[in-house]
Amino acid sequence: MKDFVPLWVFSNYSFLEGASHPEELMEQAAACGYAAAGLTDRDGVYGIVRAHAAAREHGVQLLPAAQITLEEGGQLLLYPV
Repeated sequence: MKDFVPLWVFSNYSFLEGASHPEELMEQAAACGYAAAGLTDRDGVYGIVRAHAAAREHGVQLLPAAQITLEEGGQLLLYPV
């Protein structure tokens, strides 16, 4: 397993930002030897259920998150604890 963990990853549920299905992202994370991978869709957790199932199937720990757009135009990454 690699020490690097990709945290800021968009799925195809984040229109025009991510191109891969959540299942593909978790499969690729396992193929790259990552012990864990994040999924941070924009303004929601749209791909989390599908990513969770795929992560379990491939032995990858899913780190769910959301990139929230603030009224002022800024962005905030939210990770559950």
